[in-house]
Amino acid sequence: STRYWSSDVCSSDLLKIEEGDFVYYIERTRCSEGEPYVVEYTYMPIDVIPGVKREVLENSIYEHISKDLGLKIKSAHRTVRATLPTEKEEEYLKIDHCFPILEVEQVAFLDDGRIFEYSKSRHRGDRFELKTVSVQ
Repeated sequence: STRYWSSDVCSSDLLKIEEGDFVYYIERTRCSEGEPYVVEYTYMPIDVIPGVKREVLENSIYEHISKDLGLKIKSAHRTVRATLPTEKEEEYLKIDHCFPILEVEQVAFLDDGRIFEYSKSRHRGDRFELKTVSVQ
């Protein structure tokens, strides 16, 4: 589902936008082979990423950003933490209350330095694997 909220729901400081600017609030459950594995909560400034419609949400927001809007995605800063699901997430992910989930909090940037996304994705603990590479 997609709802439109003013930026006071998600701190305007966090998105580096003016207080009172509008953002998209996008809440999605993603499935693989018919089974839900993640619930995503995403905020995007409407002025930075215009034209997000149902068709975009059913496909790829990042493709819309790069192909339709001609913007370049530069980086994403992520924090991963273990937690427990909310009642709504238990229903969406088809899990029990004590079932562990992993939350990935993300702030994503365009190549011009603008923040275009703040999100939290809450993954089933049995369907999430984090891999990292360290290079010196």
